[in-house]
Amino acid sequence: MKITMYGFCAVAIAVCAPLVLTGCGGGTMPFPNGGGNTGGGGNGGGANRSAKDIIITAVQTGFSTYKTGKGSGRKRTTRNEDPTPKFVYDDFYELWARHTPEENYTRLIEYFEDEACTKPAGESRYDKVYADNGGEFKASGYTKINAGPKAGTTGTSNVDLVYTPEFLYTFSFIYDIPGFASSSIIGRWDSTGGGYKTYEKDNEGNVRRYESTYRNDGTSRLVFTDENGLEFTLNFIADQSGTGTITGKDTTLLPADIVWDASGSGTITFKDGSTETFENFQFRKS
Repeated sequence: MKITMYGFCAVAIAVCAPLVLTGCGGGTMPFPNGGGNTGGGGNGGGANRSAKDIIITAVQTGFSTYKTGKGSGRKRTTRNEDPTPKFVYDDFYELWARHTPEENYTRLIEYFEDEACTKPAGESRYDKVYADNGGEFKASGYTKINAGPKAGTTGTSNVDLVYTPEFLYTFSFIYDIPGFASSSIIGRWDSTGGGYKTYEKDNEGNVRRYESTYRNDGTSRLVFTDENGLEFTLNFIADQSGTGTITGKDTTLLPADIVWDASGSGTITFKDGSTETFENFQFRKS
């Protein structure tokens, strides 16, 4: 595992995708005639109707509106087509990299501005240590780039798995590229439950986050933003009914309250007093 932007993205996808896809979802959400509508909004026409449609669509489609970013697209160009090269050009950092052969679960990548590798530009290191039982382990890594177009880049990773005296699994992946993007994935599980959260900010200042908490009693909490800037805070009880709020830039309709029962039928009550009803709530566990 090489702790570069490519490595961090790959781990992020590997950790988050299964949890997102298996944690919630299921089915479609039919809204007869676009959903029920009562209260202060009348028929919800004009600008309000358009804004409501965006919110309702997000509820209808669930996590299909939560789009992950593209990978770094990093490529490696090797010299002499060596199948196990020691030197590669990293297109993402736009630096030359020298890979040290792995030894005792330690990997080191040194970055340079020049192909001759005489001008140091940073490094990445990854270390992993197994316990005597072969199952428990600790792993840590870091990246620091001092030169090139992405100078100032920093990244850290830590993973710890312990079985005794109590089960505990923790991980964190934190990355920052000044003026370009920043992201983090942090999680913890123990014998009572667990959860994780992700955060990313792009070069335009757009923030996306996803947070989930699960407990052994069946309760859970979910907070996430979608590509429209809507933020959902949802609280579930064991039968998967629950309550929550939806916030966003539209201060006429938001914040809105949302409630659903164990069958997935529910109501959105907007700030202006109008309501929309729905069935088969998309964010319930299948």
